[in-house]
Amino acid sequence: MCQYLHDEALRQEINEGLNVVEIWNSANDFIFYGKNGDFASNQTAMQELSMLCLHLLQISLVYINTLMIQKYFPSPRG
Repeated sequence: MCQYLHDEALRQEINEGLNVVEIWNSANDFIFYGKNGDFASNQTAMQELSMLCLHLLQISLVYINTLMIQKYFPSPRG
């Protein structure tokens, strides 16, 4: 805690990381829109399936973003 309070660079790094998480959570709310982002079922199996589907969508978005970045910023190796 003392290191956190003393080191401004560390505080900025932690804050930036928290901002990334908040942005990702807002994206999850956008993707998983049913019932305001709540699970529609009380059944554990359905909740697990919903979460796995959300993870699949998240991974797909990351992959698509990676492909887009590679398209516009190709590696120097060609």
